[in-house]
Amino acid sequence: MRKGRINKEEQKRRIKLLLRFIFTFKYATRKQLDMFIQTIMNMTYTRRLIAYSLIKGYLKDCYESLYKTKIYYLAQKGTDFIDEEECLAKDYRFEKSCLGVNTYTQHNMIVGAYFQLKKHLVIKEWACAWILRIGKHRRALVPDSFIVLQFGTVIALEIETQSKKLSELKRMVDIYRYDIDKKSKYHGVLMIAEYKFDYEGIKKRLLHLAPEFCSRAFVLADLDMFNQGLCFYANEVRSLEEAFKLLAEKRKNGQEL
Repeated sequence: MRKGRINKEEQKRRIKLLLRFIFTFKYATRKQLDMFIQTIMNMTYTRRLIAYSLIKGYLKDCYESLYKTKIYYLAQKGTDFIDEEECLAKDYRFEKSCLGVNTYTQHNMIVGAYFQLKKHLVIKEWACAWILRIGKHRRALVPDSFIVLQFGTVIALEIETQSKKLSELKRMVDIYRYDIDKKSKYHGVLMIAEYKFDYEGIKKRLLHLAPEFCSRAFVLADLDMFNQGLCFYANEVRSLEEAFKLLAEKRKNGQEL
């Protein structure tokens, strides 16, 4: 970050970028805010922007003793500040229930997926499940994130922190088969498992349930693979760039996924 004063418009732009990042993922840890400011906003000194946003009342924070970290979330003034850019800002709520062990792990994996995908792909839009659930029945199946990539490729992100039963996977496959083949709602599904054992089980069961559909529609990875920029797609281990390029090419050529 350059030294010296910045004008009010630039300060406003920076604050809005930070608030919209938190809005997307509902909350963020200090480490996640630092990473966003450094890698996405290209600023080396992160403390000043965070402290200013807190002092001005755009953000609130709380210390979560279970994870030994501070959690940052939007204050009412913060949601009002981004209301023009985020049409659903008035629906934003932060509750401590968001910090359950499983939901916290899932949240961190989703944010980690965002930063990792940013390294490899052009992301045009990202919406998390809390936004997708607005106006839907509480039991409706929505992906953990809805992602729009360059050239309009739409991806559903599924984060797996626990083993799924065969019946649960079958229901997921049936719903995504309809959403992809009948409604063209998505072009593919990126599924990331926290552990390699779960990844191997998911891969085996998906290819058993619907081998043709899953091999063309599901991009699979465990967390270690994904963090190396690798995934399993179309029956091969590939780079993330190659896998999503194949999805984009099929869509461009008017082929079914």
